[in-house]
Parts: sequence; C-alpha cells; structure tokens
Amino acid sequence: MSYVTVYPRAKLMLVGMLILGFLMGRNFYTSGDGFSKYAALGILAIVVLNVAILTRRVVSPKPSVTLGEDYVISTKNKRYDASQIECVYMTYKRIGIKLYGRRLVPSDLCFYFESSQENAGLEELEEWTARNQKEVKHKFFQTLT
Repeated sequence: MSYVTVYPRAKLMLVGMLILGFLMGRNFYTSGDGFSKYAALGILAIVVLNVAILTRRVVSPKPSVTLGEDYVISTKNKRYDASQIECVYMTYKRIGIKLYGRRLVPSDLCFYFESSQENAGLEELEEWTARNQKEVKHKFFQTLT
C-alpha cells in the first residue's frame, strides 16, 4: 500500500537557509576586504544551492512510500527488499529505514506520513516490520540529505 509522505523539516530548513543567506549577503556587502568577505561569499554560495534544492522539495509533487509484502519502495521510487533492511527507526513522527552496512539512513528512506494517513501508515508499518521480522527502534537517528 502507498502512503503520501512529507519531507522532514524541509519548510523549516528553507526558512533557516533564507535567513542565513540574508545575513551572509549583508555581511558580504558590509565587510571590508580580506578573508571574512570571501568566507561570507563561500557560505552564501552554499546557502543559494541549499535554497534551490529545498524549494524544489517543497514545491514538487508529494512523495510516497509503498510498503509491499517483503519490500519497500522509497520516495525516490527505489525498491529495497526486506533482506536489505536492518531496522526501522522512529523518533516521534519521523521514520527512518536503515539498510545493512550503512551508518546513516538514506534520505529517500527518511520521512513523515502525511497527517491524514498517519495512523493507517503507522499501523501498516508495524505490521510490515512484524511480518518481515525487523526491529523497530524508538531512538534518534541521523540521515544523509
């Protein structure tokens, strides 16, 4: 079954990057010559790239996660078999599916269920983990974005 998901913290990160961009732009124009001016320019370039990526995520069609009998199709339409999955992390409403041999959760396997489908999605996820004998860990996890 497919469930509509939401990118974790995309809107919050977008606002933060816009504020940081404004501050770095102001610092670039008001600082004198030297290292601080070029450091501000470098940070500003990174911020502009992040804003472009986050804007695409916020405006793009809603991603979805599909929980099959013994597989998961991620938000980027990549299929992962249950044998590739080590465990499922849950931190409040944030969910991450960790793969074997990886320290971090891939960004396409880190998501929130949309509020209208949250209860059904969590129930289905619990059934999926029980059926495929995967452990659910209620703890903080890191992801690679």
